[in-house]
Amino acid sequence: MTAVVLRTPDHPGILRISRAPVPRPGEDQVLLRVHAAAVTRPDILIRSSKSPPVIPILPGLDASGEVILVGREVTEWSRGDRVVAVGDSIGRTQPGAYADYLVVSSKDLHAIPANVSFLGAVSVGRTFATAWSALVEDGRLGMNERAVVIGAAHPIGIAAVQICRWRDSPVIAVANGRHAPRLGALGATRTISQSAPDVAGHVIAGLGARTAAVVLNVTGELLSESLHMLDRHGRLVLTSGGDRQPLDLQLLVDRQAQVMGSSARVDKTDISHILKLLSEGTFLPVIDSIFPLSQATRAHQRTESPQVFGAVLLVPDHLYRSTEKITQLRKEG
Repeated sequence: MTAVVLRTPDHPGILRISRAPVPRPGEDQVLLRVHAAAVTRPDILIRSSKSPPVIPILPGLDASGEVILVGREVTEWSRGDRVVAVGDSIGRTQPGAYADYLVVSSKDLHAIPANVSFLGAVSVGRTFATAWSALVEDGRLGMNERAVVIGAAHPIGIAAVQICRWRDSPVIAVANGRHAPRLGALGATRTISQSAPDVAGHVIAGLGARTAAVVLNVTGELLSESLHMLDRHGRLVLTSGGDRQPLDLQLLVDRQAQVMGSSARVDKTDISHILKLLSEGTFLPVIDSIFPLSQATRAHQRTESPQVFGAVLLVPDHLYRSTEKITQLRKEG
Protein backbone atom coordinates (compact mmCIF):
# COMPACT_ATOMS: atom_id res chain seq x y z
CA MET A 1 0.00 0.00 0.00
CA THR A 2 0.95 3.69 -0.28
CA ALA A 3 1.54 5.61 2.94
CA VAL A 4 2.90 9.01 3.96
CA VAL A 5 5.61 8.72 6.61
CA LEU A 6 6.94 11.36 9.00
CA ARG A 7 10.70 10.83 9.29
CA THR A 8 12.08 13.94 10.99
CA PRO A 9 10.37 16.93 12.66
CA ASP A 10 10.49 20.68 11.94
CA HIS A 11 9.30 21.05 8.32
CA PRO A 12 6.40 19.73 6.20
CA GLY A 13 8.92 18.63 3.59
CA ILE A 14 9.75 15.62 5.75
CA LEU A 15 6.48 13.93 4.81
CA ARG A 16 7.55 11.20 2.41
CA ILE A 17 5.60 8.73 0.27
CA SER A 18 6.46 5.16 1.18
CA ARG A 19 5.42 1.67 0.15
CA ALA A 20 4.38 -0.78 2.85
CA PRO A 21 2.60 -4.10 3.08
CA VAL A 22 -1.12 -4.00 3.79
CA PRO A 23 -1.40 -4.45 7.59
CA ARG A 24 -3.31 -7.30 9.19
CA PRO A 25 -5.79 -6.61 11.99
CA GLY A 26 -5.35 -8.14 15.43
CA GLU A 27 -8.11 -10.08 17.15
CA ASP A 28 -9.93 -6.94 18.35
CA GLN A 29 -9.04 -4.76 15.37
CA VAL A 30 -10.48 -3.85 11.98
CA LEU A 31 -8.80 -3.22 8.62
CA LEU A 32 -10.20 -0.23 6.70
CA ARG A 33 -9.81 0.73 3.08
CA VAL A 34 -9.31 4.47 3.57
CA HIS A 35 -11.48 6.82 1.52
CA ALA A 36 -10.44 10.08 3.20
CA ALA A 37 -8.20 11.35 5.99
CA ALA A 38 -8.43 14.69 7.79
CA VAL A 39 -5.39 16.92 8.13
CA THR A 40 -5.78 18.33 11.64
CA ARG A 41 -3.94 20.89 13.77
CA PRO A 42 -2.68 18.08 16.04
CA ASP A 43 -1.07 16.54 12.94
CA ILE A 44 0.78 19.82 12.39
CA LEU A 45 1.86 19.98 16.03
CA ILE A 46 3.14 16.39 15.95
CA ARG A 47 5.04 17.06 12.73
CA SER A 48 6.66 20.25 14.02
CA SER A 49 7.36 19.05 17.56
CA LYS A 50 10.95 18.89 18.77
CA SER A 51 10.08 15.57 20.39
CA PRO A 52 7.44 13.90 18.18
CA PRO A 53 6.34 10.30 18.66
CA VAL A 54 8.78 7.58 17.65
CA ILE A 55 10.18 8.35 14.19
CA PRO A 56 9.32 7.22 11.58
CA ILE A 57 5.59 7.43 12.15
CA LEU A 58 2.61 7.29 9.83
CA PRO A 59 0.56 10.41 10.77
CA GLY A 60 -3.16 11.18 10.56
CA LEU A 61 -5.57 11.08 13.49
CA ASP A 62 -8.91 10.67 11.68
CA ALA A 63 -10.03 8.59 8.69
CA SER A 64 -13.18 7.40 7.03
CA GLY A 65 -13.46 4.27 4.97
CA GLU A 66 -14.89 0.84 4.39
CA VAL A 67 -14.37 -2.20 6.59
CA ILE A 68 -12.70 -4.98 4.59
CA LEU A 69 -11.46 -7.34 7.33
CA VAL A 70 -12.28 -7.85 11.02
CA GLY A 71 -10.43 -9.65 13.80
CA ARG A 72 -11.80 -12.79 15.41
CA GLU A 73 -13.08 -11.00 18.52
CA VAL A 74 -14.88 -8.25 16.62
CA THR A 75 -18.65 -8.73 16.55
CA GLU A 76 -20.09 -5.24 15.99
CA TRP A 77 -18.54 -4.57 12.56
CA SER A 78 -18.72 -6.43 9.25
CA ARG A 79 -17.12 -6.27 5.84
CA GLY A 80 -18.59 -3.39 3.83
CA ASP A 81 -19.55 -1.20 6.80
CA ARG A 82 -18.98 2.51 6.23
CA VAL A 83 -17.21 4.00 9.23
CA VAL A 84 -15.23 6.96 10.52
CA ALA A 85 -12.23 6.21 12.77
CA VAL A 86 -11.58 8.72 15.57
CA GLY A 87 -9.41 7.58 18.47
CA ASP A 88 -6.68 8.67 20.86
CA SER A 89 -3.88 6.42 19.60
CA ILE A 90 -4.34 6.64 15.80
CA GLY A 91 -1.46 8.63 14.30
CA ARG A 92 0.27 8.92 17.65
CA THR A 93 1.30 5.61 19.19
CA GLN A 94 -0.24 3.61 16.33
CA PRO A 95 0.05 4.00 12.53
CA GLY A 96 -2.21 6.76 11.28
CA ALA A 97 -4.63 7.60 8.50
CA TYR A 98 -2.33 8.93 5.76
CA ALA A 99 -2.45 5.62 3.89
CA ASP A 100 -4.54 3.45 1.59
CA TYR A 101 -5.31 1.04 4.44
CA LEU A 102 -5.58 1.49 8.18
CA VAL A 103 -5.80 -0.92 11.11
CA VAL A 104 -7.72 0.44 14.09
CA SER A 105 -9.25 -0.79 17.30
CA SER A 106 -12.90 -1.67 16.82
CA LYS A 107 -13.82 0.69 19.68
CA ASP A 108 -12.50 3.67 17.70
CA LEU A 109 -15.05 3.22 14.90
CA HIS A 110 -18.32 5.08 14.42
CA ALA A 111 -20.96 4.19 11.84
CA ILE A 112 -21.52 6.71 9.04
CA PRO A 113 -25.21 7.38 8.31
CA ALA A 114 -26.34 6.27 4.87
CA ASN A 115 -26.81 9.80 3.53
CA VAL A 116 -23.44 11.12 4.79
CA SER A 117 -20.35 10.89 2.58
CA PHE A 118 -16.93 9.65 3.63
CA LEU A 119 -15.66 13.21 3.19
CA GLY A 120 -18.42 14.73 5.28
CA ALA A 121 -18.01 12.25 8.12
CA VAL A 122 -14.25 12.66 8.49
CA SER A 123 -14.49 16.46 8.24
CA VAL A 124 -16.67 16.71 11.37
CA GLY A 125 -15.61 13.83 13.64
CA ARG A 126 -12.83 15.14 15.90
CA THR A 127 -13.43 18.87 15.43
CA PHE A 128 -17.14 18.71 16.28
CA ALA A 129 -16.43 16.37 19.20
CA THR A 130 -13.92 18.88 20.59
CA ALA A 131 -16.30 21.82 20.15
CA TRP A 132 -19.15 19.78 21.64
CA SER A 133 -17.13 18.92 24.75
CA ALA A 134 -16.05 22.53 25.19
CA LEU A 135 -19.44 24.18 24.67
CA VAL A 136 -22.06 21.67 25.73
CA GLU A 137 -20.28 19.74 28.47
CA ASP A 138 -17.64 22.07 29.95
CA GLY A 139 -19.26 25.40 29.05
CA ARG A 140 -22.78 24.11 29.82
CA LEU A 141 -24.24 26.21 27.00
CA GLY A 142 -28.00 26.31 27.49
CA MET A 143 -30.72 27.04 24.96
CA ASN A 144 -30.87 30.70 23.91
CA GLU A 145 -27.78 31.67 25.93
CA ARG A 146 -25.58 34.33 24.36
CA ALA A 147 -22.19 33.06 23.21
CA VAL A 148 -18.93 34.23 21.65
CA VAL A 149 -16.47 32.11 19.66
CA ILE A 150 -12.95 33.54 19.40
CA GLY A 151 -11.07 31.89 16.54
CA ALA A 152 -14.32 31.12 14.75
CA ALA A 153 -12.61 30.33 11.42
CA HIS A 154 -10.63 27.51 13.06
CA PRO A 155 -12.25 24.10 12.36
CA ILE A 156 -13.26 23.85 16.03
CA GLY A 157 -14.66 27.38 15.86
CA ILE A 158 -16.66 26.56 12.71
CA ALA A 159 -18.16 23.60 14.56
CA ALA A 160 -18.84 25.75 17.63
CA VAL A 161 -20.78 28.35 15.62
CA GLN A 162 -23.02 25.59 14.27
CA ILE A 163 -23.54 24.10 17.74
CA CYS A 164 -24.62 27.53 19.00
CA ARG A 165 -27.11 27.79 16.13
CA TRP A 166 -28.45 24.36 17.09
CA ARG A 167 -28.89 25.65 20.67
CA ASP A 168 -30.72 28.74 19.33
CA SER A 169 -27.98 30.79 20.99
CA PRO A 170 -27.06 34.18 19.52
CA VAL A 171 -23.33 33.86 18.75
CA ILE A 172 -20.73 36.46 17.88
CA ALA A 173 -17.83 35.11 15.82
CA VAL A 174 -14.39 36.67 16.28
CA ALA A 175 -12.21 35.89 13.27
CA ASN A 176 -10.54 37.38 10.24
CA GLY A 177 -13.10 39.67 8.61
CA ARG A 178 -12.80 37.93 5.24
CA HIS A 179 -14.63 34.95 6.72
CA ALA A 180 -17.70 36.95 7.85
CA PRO A 181 -20.06 35.90 5.01
CA ARG A 182 -19.40 32.19 5.50
CA LEU A 183 -19.62 32.38 9.28
CA GLY A 184 -22.90 34.26 8.93
CA ALA A 185 -24.25 31.51 6.69
CA LEU A 186 -23.35 28.97 9.37
CA GLY A 187 -25.23 30.84 12.08
CA ALA A 188 -23.07 33.68 13.42
CA THR A 189 -25.15 36.69 14.40
CA ARG A 190 -22.21 38.92 13.58
CA THR A 191 -18.49 38.58 12.88
CA ILE A 192 -15.99 40.89 14.59
CA SER A 193 -12.48 41.19 13.18
CA GLN A 194 -9.93 39.78 15.60
CA SER A 195 -7.67 42.76 14.83
CA ALA A 196 -10.33 45.41 15.50
CA PRO A 197 -9.68 47.90 18.30
CA ASP A 198 -11.76 47.16 21.40
CA VAL A 199 -12.93 43.71 20.31
CA ALA A 200 -14.85 43.28 23.58
CA GLY A 201 -16.75 46.52 23.00
CA HIS A 202 -17.74 45.47 19.48
CA VAL A 203 -18.86 42.05 20.76
CA ILE A 204 -21.00 43.55 23.52
CA ALA A 205 -22.57 45.94 21.00
CA GLY A 206 -23.25 43.01 18.67
CA LEU A 207 -25.08 41.25 21.50
CA GLY A 208 -27.39 44.23 22.00
CA ALA A 209 -25.31 45.92 24.71
CA ARG A 210 -25.16 42.68 26.68
CA THR A 211 -22.39 40.30 27.66
CA ALA A 212 -22.16 36.54 26.97
CA ALA A 213 -22.95 33.53 29.11
CA VAL A 214 -20.23 31.49 27.40
CA VAL A 215 -17.07 32.57 25.61
CA LEU A 216 -15.22 29.80 23.77
CA ASN A 217 -11.64 30.79 22.99
CA VAL A 218 -10.15 28.43 20.42
CA THR A 219 -6.86 30.23 19.81
CA GLY A 220 -5.75 31.39 23.27
CA GLU A 221 -5.59 34.98 21.99
CA LEU A 222 -7.53 37.99 23.33
CA LEU A 223 -7.74 36.50 26.82
CA SER A 224 -8.22 39.82 28.60
CA GLU A 225 -10.94 40.80 26.12
CA SER A 226 -12.56 37.39 26.66
CA LEU A 227 -13.13 38.18 30.34
CA HIS A 228 -14.65 41.57 29.55
CA MET A 229 -17.25 39.88 27.31
CA LEU A 230 -18.49 37.62 30.13
CA ASP A 231 -21.74 37.83 32.06
CA ARG A 232 -21.86 37.60 35.80
CA HIS A 233 -21.45 33.84 36.44
CA GLY A 234 -20.25 33.46 32.84
CA ARG A 235 -17.96 30.70 31.62
CA LEU A 236 -14.76 31.20 29.63
CA VAL A 237 -13.67 27.94 27.99
CA LEU A 238 -10.19 27.57 26.47
CA THR A 239 -9.24 24.84 24.00
CA SER A 240 -5.75 26.32 23.50
CA GLY A 241 -3.34 27.93 25.92
CA GLY A 242 -1.92 30.28 23.30
CA ASP A 243 0.72 32.74 24.40
CA ARG A 244 1.02 33.73 28.03
CA GLN A 245 -1.15 36.75 28.70
CA PRO A 246 -2.16 38.48 31.94
CA LEU A 247 -5.69 38.03 33.23
CA ASP A 248 -7.64 40.55 35.28
CA LEU A 249 -8.28 38.30 38.25
CA GLN A 250 -10.24 40.98 40.10
CA LEU A 251 -12.66 41.18 37.17
CA LEU A 252 -12.97 37.40 37.29
CA VAL A 253 -13.80 37.58 41.01
CA ASP A 254 -16.19 40.53 40.64
CA ARG A 255 -18.18 38.72 37.96
CA GLN A 256 -17.99 35.40 39.80
CA ALA A 257 -17.02 33.93 36.45
CA GLN A 258 -15.26 30.67 35.64
CA VAL A 259 -12.24 29.98 33.43
CA MET A 260 -11.71 26.39 32.39
CA GLY A 261 -9.61 24.40 29.99
CA SER A 262 -11.18 21.86 27.65
CA SER A 263 -9.00 19.32 25.91
CA ALA A 264 -10.02 17.22 22.92
CA ARG A 265 -12.07 14.21 23.99
CA VAL A 266 -13.40 11.37 21.87
CA ASP A 267 -16.73 10.22 23.27
CA LYS A 268 -18.57 7.56 21.28
CA THR A 269 -22.01 8.80 22.32
CA ASP A 270 -21.18 12.40 21.40
CA ILE A 271 -19.82 11.46 17.97
CA SER A 272 -22.88 9.30 17.24
CA HIS A 273 -25.12 12.24 18.13
CA ILE A 274 -23.03 14.60 15.97
CA LEU A 275 -23.23 12.23 12.98
CA LYS A 276 -26.99 11.94 13.44
CA LEU A 277 -27.35 15.73 13.40
CA LEU A 278 -25.12 15.82 10.32
CA SER A 279 -27.35 13.31 8.57
CA GLU A 280 -30.40 15.46 9.41
CA GLY A 281 -28.80 18.56 7.93
CA THR A 282 -28.58 20.34 11.29
CA PHE A 283 -24.78 20.37 11.05
CA LEU A 284 -22.98 20.99 7.77
CA PRO A 285 -19.57 19.70 6.72
CA VAL A 286 -17.30 22.58 5.76
CA ILE A 287 -14.47 21.44 3.50
CA ASP A 288 -11.76 23.86 2.45
CA SER A 289 -9.80 21.64 0.08
CA ILE A 290 -9.05 18.08 -0.96
CA PHE A 291 -5.58 16.81 -1.90
CA PRO A 292 -4.34 13.47 -3.17
CA LEU A 293 -2.38 11.50 -0.57
CA SER A 294 0.85 12.06 -2.51
CA GLN A 295 0.48 15.81 -1.88
CA ALA A 296 0.32 15.59 1.91
CA THR A 297 2.99 18.30 2.19
CA ARG A 298 0.76 20.74 0.28
CA ALA A 299 -2.17 19.75 2.50
CA HIS A 300 -0.14 20.62 5.61
CA GLN A 301 0.86 23.94 4.11
CA ARG A 302 -2.78 24.72 3.33
CA THR A 303 -3.82 23.82 6.87
CA GLU A 304 -1.31 26.36 8.23
CA SER A 305 -2.49 29.10 5.86
CA PRO A 306 -4.49 32.02 7.33
CA GLN A 307 -6.83 31.71 4.33
CA VAL A 308 -7.98 28.19 5.22
CA PHE A 309 -11.65 27.84 6.15
CA GLY A 310 -12.85 24.35 6.95
CA ALA A 311 -11.38 20.87 6.77
CA VAL A 312 -8.38 19.97 4.65
CA LEU A 313 -8.67 16.36 3.48
CA LEU A 314 -6.44 13.76 1.87
CA VAL A 315 -7.82 11.15 -0.53
CA PRO A 316 -5.83 8.12 -1.73
CA ASP A 317 -4.42 8.83 -5.18
CA HIS A 318 -6.31 6.03 -6.91
CA LEU A 319 -9.58 7.67 -5.79
CA TYR A 320 -8.43 11.21 -6.47
CA ARG A 321 -7.30 10.36 -10.01
CA SER A 322 -10.77 9.15 -10.89
CA THR A 323 -12.40 12.38 -12.06
CA GLU A 324 -15.89 10.92 -11.85
CA LYS A 325 -15.31 9.57 -8.36
CA ILE A 326 -13.75 12.69 -6.87
CA THR A 327 -16.45 14.88 -8.45
CA GLN A 328 -19.05 12.70 -6.76
CA LEU A 329 -17.18 12.87 -3.45
CA ARG A 330 -16.94 16.67 -3.65
CA LYS A 331 -20.69 16.95 -4.27
CA GLU A 332 -21.48 14.61 -1.39
CA GLY A 333 -19.06 16.33 0.99
